[in-house]
Amino acid sequence: MAVLARALPRRLMINGGSIFAGELSARLATFLVAVVVARGFGPVALGQYGYAVAVASVLLLVPDSGLHLFIVRELAAAPERLRPVFWGVHWLKLPLLAIVLSFSLLFGRLAIHDRGRRLLLYVLVVKVALQTFSQAYMAVFKAFERMHFVAVQQFANAFLTAVCVGASFLVHASLTVVVLALLAGQALETWMGWRIVRSVFSPGSPCRWDGSSLRLMLFAGAPIGIAAILQALNLRLDILTLSPFASNRVLGNYQAAAWFPVGAFLFVSLLMTTLFPKVARLLRNPGKQRNDYIESLLKNGVLLMTVGSIVVGLLAPYLLRVLFGGRLVSAVSALRILVLALPCIFINTTMFYLFVAAQRRSAYLTALLLGVFAGGALSVVLSARYGPNGTALAYVLREFFVSVVYLCFLKAGDFAQSAGRALLRILACATALIVLVILLANSTIFGAAWSLALVAGTVIFMGRPRLQEMLLLVDDDL
Repeated sequence: MAVLARALPRRLMINGGSIFAGELSARLATFLVAVVVARGFGPVALGQYGYAVAVASVLLLVPDSGLHLFIVRELAAAPERLRPVFWGVHWLKLPLLAIVLSFSLLFGRLAIHDRGRRLLLYVLVVKVALQTFSQAYMAVFKAFERMHFVAVQQFANAFLTAVCVGASFLVHASLTVVVLALLAGQALETWMGWRIVRSVFSPGSPCRWDGSSLRLMLFAGAPIGIAAILQALNLRLDILTLSPFASNRVLGNYQAAAWFPVGAFLFVSLLMTTLFPKVARLLRNPGKQRNDYIESLLKNGVLLMTVGSIVVGLLAPYLLRVLFGGRLVSAVSALRILVLALPCIFINTTMFYLFVAAQRRSAYLTALLLGVFAGGALSVVLSARYGPNGTALAYVLREFFVSVVYLCFLKAGDFAQSAGRALLRILACATALIVLVILLANSTIFGAAWSLALVAGTVIFMGRPRLQEMLLLVDDDL
């Protein structure tokens, strides 16, 4: 226990635990609404809700535009710049948010013919307007490594949302009223963030509009913002491409399965958010230590996510029935395809943060652009021909393709090249194995062959998991 206590520093434990607990509670609130919608209103309503969530999650990234990571990066290095950075981000968000609201109204009127989808989108866009400012306040807390404030905000959000959802469900309120619970929780979260920043960090009075400095801030954050939008599109592309070809009922069934890869992405994002300051420091200093750290991160992450995909695949019918009810168990076939992407989701999300920390803009923008355009075209074709299962297969192929692009950049870069080479070999061997299985045996077992090949390949090419490597990931002295 003493060794473990030394390996898990107090600061890292508090900050990491706060980020995970806070974000997890906020995501669980959103997931709770989905569960209540599925159980109380059925697959049709879940399809409407899922579509609105997919569109709103992309729109949320527009007023972000990389400004939140910019806040963390700037204030972590120069805390005295709080006042100009804090108010400058507010000035930039206002016109960006006006663009989002105008686009949402036009898009809802001209492109969304289903009244239920349109109404829920409008509700969630109002939530986006509140959430973007709340995220700016959270960025301040992260920059000063006071992440327990993030947990306080998000716990309050989750609690109020849960109370409102429960009350709405008990009085048999309409679908729109149930979703409005998210708006109530978000309003409380944003207000609390504002109050904490003003009282604890004292950003001072608003700065005047300074066009030149604001342009510099926008240009500094823009590449990250564009990448974040592309990342959100990659994550929600399946819902957006399936929606023109599927009814709300079919879309609702697919949405139940799609929560699992989305959850995996959120888990890895939270992990990398916690590790990001450490990774940024390591990548500034060439040497064996940073390579060992990144290789350990990738190896253990891929193994963990592959084992997770096997467990979810085996328990798929039970998980769907417990979470969403018996009417959505039919999503099991799509879920068993989607979980094959979990190891690639880990690689892609981790590599995005690594290349952001290394300021390799061309690497993460190229990978994400290729994923959106090539993956989007493939998803449209397979969705139109094979429905939800085709969409799920396109999702897996897209994540695989993006992983290969990222790993090629890693192999050709100036850090952790050996990890890039090893993972490319692992993916190549696993792909060759499932092609043989499909050609020579039963195509229905290709998923099991893929997962087992990833586990075996990782152990062969990167070595078995070691406690020392895992402890390296949380070493606060790095």
